[in-house]
Amino acid sequence: RYERGNLNLDSESSYQLDTEVRIEHNKSNFSISPFVNFFNNYIYLNPTSDYVEALQVYEYTQSKVFRTGGELNFGYNITSAFTVDATAEYVFSRQTSGPKEGFTIPFSPPLTGTLTTNYQLGNFGFLNDLNLTVDMRIAAAQNEIVPPEEITAGYHVFNLSMRSKLDLFNKDKAALLRIKLNNIFNSE
Repeated sequence: RYERGNLNLDSESSYQLDTEVRIEHNKSNFSISPFVNFFNNYIYLNPTSDYVEALQVYEYTQSKVFRTGGELNFGYNITSAFTVDATAEYVFSRQTSGPKEGFTIPFSPPLTGTLTTNYQLGNFGFLNDLNLTVDMRIAAAQNEIVPPEEITAGYHVFNLSMRSKLDLFNKDKAALLRIKLNNIFNSE
C-alpha cells in the first residue's frame, strides 16, 4: 500500500477502563476481561479509493473513536498433564467524528475464538519437559468495514507446536527448542 502522512495531526490521547474477573475452582478456571475506551483524537490509516503505481493510498487521519470489547476464557485440566482452553475475543469500535463518522476503524479484527489442547509429555529421550500443543483458531466474517475496505470471509486454521528443553552443554542453562506449524491443513 501507499501511505500518505499528515503533519497537522494532534497528539493522540485516550481514556480507558479495564477490568478482569477470574475464578478458579478445582480443575477449571474462568475469566472475563471487558474494556471500554474513548479516544479524543485516534490516529489511523484511512483507506481511500486512490491508487499510486497500482498501490492503494492510505492517509493518516484522526477522529474521535469509541471502543469496547473484551476476552472470555475457560480452561479445564483434564489431568495434570492434559489441559483444554477455550477463548473468545471481540472488539467493537465506532468513529464518532470525522469523514468516516459512524464506521468502525480500519483493520478492525472480527470476533475470534481459539480452542487449545496442551499435553505435557515430560522427558522423552534427549528432550526434557516436552510439551505438545494443538489449537484451532476460528474467525467470523468481518462485515464491519470502512469503505473502500472489502468484507472479509471467516476462516479457521489448525496449528501444531512442540516445545522442549535441551541440555546440550550445561544442565543449568538448557536450550529451548520450539517447532511450530501454522495452518497445518492449509485452509483458506
